[in-house]
Amino acid sequence: MTTVGVLGGGQLGAMLASSLQDLGADVHVFDPDPNAPALRRAARAVTAPWSDSARLQDLFDACDVVTYEFENVETEGLARVSGLAKLAPSLDVLRTTQDRAFEKEFFRSHGLPHVAFAAGRDADDLRPVARAFGLPAILKTARGGYDGKGQWKLASEAELEALLASPARAALESGGWVLEEPIEIALEASAIVARERSGDEVVFPLFENVHRDHVLDVTLVPARLPEDLEAEAKSIALAAARALGVTGLLTTELFVGRSTRHRPAEVRVFTNELAPRPHNSGHVTRKACTYSQFDALARVLLGIPLVPPRLVSAGAFCMANLLGEVWQAQGTEGRLDLSAWEGSPDLLEVVLYGKSGVATKRKMGHLVARGAGADEAIAAARGFRRALSRRGPQGSL
Repeated sequence: MTTVGVLGGGQLGAMLASSLQDLGADVHVFDPDPNAPALRRAARAVTAPWSDSARLQDLFDACDVVTYEFENVETEGLARVSGLAKLAPSLDVLRTTQDRAFEKEFFRSHGLPHVAFAAGRDADDLRPVARAFGLPAILKTARGGYDGKGQWKLASEAELEALLASPARAALESGGWVLEEPIEIALEASAIVARERSGDEVVFPLFENVHRDHVLDVTLVPARLPEDLEAEAKSIALAAARALGVTGLLTTELFVGRSTRHRPAEVRVFTNELAPRPHNSGHVTRKACTYSQFDALARVLLGIPLVPPRLVSAGAFCMANLLGEVWQAQGTEGRLDLSAWEGSPDLLEVVLYGKSGVATKRKMGHLVARGAGADEAIAAARGFRRALSRRGPQGSL
């Protein structure tokens, strides 16, 4: 029996553990949080800080291969572990993708299309760099930050000064920052590549993503893009995975839009960010595709050959996130009332992550619905989510 270690115990790790176990693997999960959902799926659960190299070494010694379910794993403790050849994707991939400045330089050095940017490590350097770069601009912390955290739109030098005088300065000082050119976004997309150690690779159908308040709201597949732009997006994702030498999964987040600084500007595909692990948008593959993103990673880790994933039927599929607001609308911290499912024939699955503690904008679960076309699939997904929220005293979302 192959033993697989998973660094990180969130919902991605939990769903990956199920795919690994379906293929006969033993799963060990490492997470500092004793309440992390994936720990309940593991044959062995390890709860320790990321800096605990001894416990990390125990995990590597016990496992045949190790992966991670998010890219904010601290690398200092990990770098002291022997047997890092077991890690897939590699430590170098992790280091590149967990730092936006490194990531942007990777895009530039490998000819991957990207927005104009400037990067630095000292908060005081922001003033002269911003003047030279020009405002408005998007400011992001180089490290950490997700779902809109650690990023700000700066329209003027006055807004920059206010930010530097706020608690946000500490985040900019601790890990550096990136300034990005704002673009007119027509569509956001993501492409997931699965790549074997041999270099054999497959790419999933392109996903179209819609965000609300910086958090992924729904994902639609197939994406509503012309064939030439879809092909370009997949080509960029494959090029990024090859350049990084990924073994495992690589999700490439993409913008389709126009530059605001170069007129006239044609619609282009821009590389936004990389995630070397399963992705929130990829949850739709659990029902939309012949096998899921989690199954793909499980196959790579276990040395089982990949075949090109396909959509299981015509029509469209939509994944919608279930955030803490749904639980709050129902007035519950625990079990969600799913009785609305009775009137939702196009709903294919609901997955609740079993997280402890309900909070606004916290991802607590997801659902997948099907429709004859894009509009019908989105309506089915959002309609069921609204029906869930009407089950409680707080009204609908």
